[in-house]
Amino acid sequence: MAGGARFICLEGALTLELIRAMAEKRPERVVCLDEGFAGSDQLKVNAVQIVTTKGVTSFRTV
Repeated sequence: MAGGARFICLEGALTLELIRAMAEKRPERVVCLDEGFAGSDQLKVNAVQIVTTKGVTSFRTV
């Protein structure tokens, strides 16, 4: 992806595998449903670390 692309994930059950796959696309921004983390703060923290290492500048949940 190029030029400030945004990746929006509406998946209701996020996994580290899915988060890694999104990060591999190297978007500038990632938006996920908060409910996809099923209340797991650890999964959310890991998601932030994964996408940051791939150059994502903005990670948000809605």
